[in-house]
Amino acid sequence: MTYCYFLNKRIPKDHPVMEFIGTLDEANSSIGHAISLLKDVPGSEEIAETLRNVQRLIFRIGFLPAKPESLSEKDIEWMENLIDKYYGKAPLTNFILPGGHPAASQLHIARTITRRAERRLVRLVGEGLYPRIALKAVNRLSDLLFAIALYINKIAGVEEVPL
Repeated sequence: MTYCYFLNKRIPKDHPVMEFIGTLDEANSSIGHAISLLKDVPGSEEIAETLRNVQRLIFRIGFLPAKPESLSEKDIEWMENLIDKYYGKAPLTNFILPGGHPAASQLHIARTITRRAERRLVRLVGEGLYPRIALKAVNRLSDLLFAIALYINKIAGVEEVPL
């Protein structure tokens, strides 16, 4: 069995902590792919910068147990303000099928990966390995990715497909 270190303790690579961190890494990579697909979207520079800041936040969530000060309620508020901003520009009136512009589609994938990370995190918070604020942040993160995907489709002129 192979091992790695978490808070100066040797843990197996299949430990739930590593599953969570690996899932965050998948979400982060998926967001990076979405950024690379934004080139033809009006206002893509602002969206790309927002998403790069989201990527930085994901890293901070991952190493939260080692550096508790790396995440605060200000980060949650930042995401909530962005959610309001993007939903305000692309309000949703129906349930939709994920898809649309390639960047939006990739963010829908990142959102589902983030939801998986959230499910992994519930156990870690319950065992005291991660603070509760991490759950709040990951939950808001998936909502933010959804809101940005809707906004990208709107400004790219791609209509959402209702359920």
